[in-house]
Amino acid sequence: MSQSGVRRALPVLAALALFAVSIGLSACSKKAGVLDLGPNTRPTLELTQAPVTATQPFFYGYELRWAGFDTDGRIDHFRYAIDPPTATDAETVWVKTTDNRKSFLFRSDDLDTLTDQTAQGYHTIVLEAVDDRGDFSAPKAVSLTSFTIAPTVQITNPVPNHLFSPTFGPSFRLGWTGSDPDGRGTNKPVKYKYKLFPEGGAEFDFLTVLVNPDSLRRRYAPNFSEWDSVGGDTTAIDLRNLIPNRRYVVAVVAFDEVGAYSPIMNLDQNMLFFSVSFAGLLGPKLTVFNESFFFTYATGGFSLDPASFIRTEAAAGVPLRFNWFATTTSGSFVSGYRWMLDGNVGDETPRTDEATETQRWSRYSPLVTGIDLPPINPSGVSETHFLYIEAVDNNQQVSLAVVQFTVVKALLDRDLLLVDDTRLLPDRRVAGAIDRPRGVWPTAAELDTFFFARGGRPWASYPTGTLSPVGVFQGYDYDTLGTRFLPLGLISLQTLGRYRHVVWYTDNKASLNVNEITSTQDPMSELRFVSNPSRSNPLGTYVQQGGQLWFFGGGTASALQRNWEKSGTAADVYSNADGELVAGRLMYDVFGWRSEIVAKSMAQATKPLHDISRNGNLPSTAELPDYLFEKSPDTDPISVYAPNRVGTSDFYQSAHGSEGVSKPNEVVFDADPDPNTVRLESVLDTLYESVGGQMGSGRAVMTVMHAPDGKLHVFSGFQLWYWRREQQIAILDWVLQKVWGLPRRNVPR
Repeated sequence: MSQSGVRRALPVLAALALFAVSIGLSACSKKAGVLDLGPNTRPTLELTQAPVTATQPFFYGYELRWAGFDTDGRIDHFRYAIDPPTATDAETVWVKTTDNRKSFLFRSDDLDTLTDQTAQGYHTIVLEAVDDRGDFSAPKAVSLTSFTIAPTVQITNPVPNHLFSPTFGPSFRLGWTGSDPDGRGTNKPVKYKYKLFPEGGAEFDFLTVLVNPDSLRRRYAPNFSEWDSVGGDTTAIDLRNLIPNRRYVVAVVAFDEVGAYSPIMNLDQNMLFFSVSFAGLLGPKLTVFNESFFFTYATGGFSLDPASFIRTEAAAGVPLRFNWFATTTSGSFVSGYRWMLDGNVGDETPRTDEATETQRWSRYSPLVTGIDLPPINPSGVSETHFLYIEAVDNNQQVSLAVVQFTVVKALLDRDLLLVDDTRLLPDRRVAGAIDRPRGVWPTAAELDTFFFARGGRPWASYPTGTLSPVGVFQGYDYDTLGTRFLPLGLISLQTLGRYRHVVWYTDNKASLNVNEITSTQDPMSELRFVSNPSRSNPLGTYVQQGGQLWFFGGGTASALQRNWEKSGTAADVYSNADGELVAGRLMYDVFGWRSEIVAKSMAQATKPLHDISRNGNLPSTAELPDYLFEKSPDTDPISVYAPNRVGTSDFYQSAHGSEGVSKPNEVVFDADPDPNTVRLESVLDTLYESVGGQMGSGRAVMTVMHAPDGKLHVFSGFQLWYWRREQQIAILDWVLQKVWGLPRRNVPR
């Protein structure tokens, strides 16, 4: 008989006891030699190291040591069998070895409970020594308990949640982590098995999987032989060719060295419930922005339809900044961005120089989330360019953003443009004649007269002999523009770019209107229209061109911020903490209001107690009134400024809508042009603070922002026309003359 391999075993002579099993083994006859050595003495075998008890649970790895003796020869080899059969004439598989020690790993079969996650089994090793004449020692047997802690597995990408079913494209990556706490040499499981269960699949009822996840364990454990398998070093798989408009569940199970598996079946742990949609809608959702626009695509995807382009204007002769980022669906992440300028999106020829070959795609990088383009100087008044931006996720789903930007030369050949963006009451005709003004002063016509009238002329539709007062802006060279009936409702950068200075005023009502800009009935303000996330605001680009702004009216900040209002927050508060007042918004970038803006009523205003100018670059404020008061009959006679009104309550008001900064808001820039030095200084000065009304006291309501290019931008969060006339004139003259240096003819006001 062969000394290794398969051998017939006799029935067990005695029952398995604590650590011993007696097994009867048949002997093989010796070959006759030339010299008769006499009867062979059977070799002996001793176990020199083994666990002393089998009544306590041990781990699944044991080392056994043994020694063999042969009084009339030598030991040729040893052999062992693991869990030999006990039935008569059953074949036993022996393993031949010349070693006298070995570590054995035992498989654990029976799962105790689902709570302690322990697995155990009972195993027997039989050893024999074989001498040089082929005789076998009496067998030695030892029985051992196998005890192991089951491994665990947790899906991590995406994080499963039984209350939420994420949506993916036809392909996505599933990731997990596994742990084997009592593994030998490593805490990694030795393998994982996974299986995908589609809704409507024939193998397993989908609803049962969702309602009773443990039904999978009862059906497939302990071997999960019908599941796909990967090694322990693999902790992610790509699920591909999934069917859109279908739901799935995927489950993952971990195994340790001795076959114990992770028994928990849970839709928050090792099972993911998800839906599948079309890939074209599920690429990263791109957001592109700069100081002129902030645009977020409604979906991901790749389209060259001009209707999907972002359209904006840019200043000529200055560096152009574009920023972007993208968000993804659960289970994926942005792995890279790339961009090109005016190239062919289908050309995949790599750049040989990343810095200069902008007409080709840049290298993909997750870190490139913006570019600074060098100044563009059109040969004519303007020229158009296309910026292409791609974002790709870890599932290779790509989205494209196209920015069509027109570079416009700023002529800046005129001094001043006054833009009326209010929605005050228009004149109303009754019986063919213009009715007397009604409601809160002023109406649209009254404000035009108050600001711009030449004065001393008959007042149209007023009683005979009524002469108009001189407008407070008289003496300055200016053009005027009303936004209420602009063609297509949009003021162009080319229009703004003619002027070195722009004064813009928007009232509270205009900031709250929601009707389209072209509506004939209460249209929204121009500021609110151009601040829509899907549109470009030319004012940001105008500032880049070197223009300077003064905003007032009590509704300008609200008009700029209203479209960014976060649901569930106070409607009259615009906060940086809530993500409403951030970079890319005109109030943040140009006027320096960066912490929190409140829109509430205010009664009066005063200069702050501290020094107004923080950096010494502000003109003297000595000519500004120390305190701003509401109108009174003594200071502003209604007979002069509103002679066609009945009653005085609508003219003499005690509070008005205003806007102020409600939290600390210091803004600092590096004031030293030397790149080797840093000299930070405050660049936002407060001219007036609120007094009384819902606003309370101490809120900054009029500020001056010192831009890095040296320009000054003024914001007044109040209705200039609310104050006493002499105070309005003082504020107006200080901004136009002291801050901007504009001349004024000596016209009595």
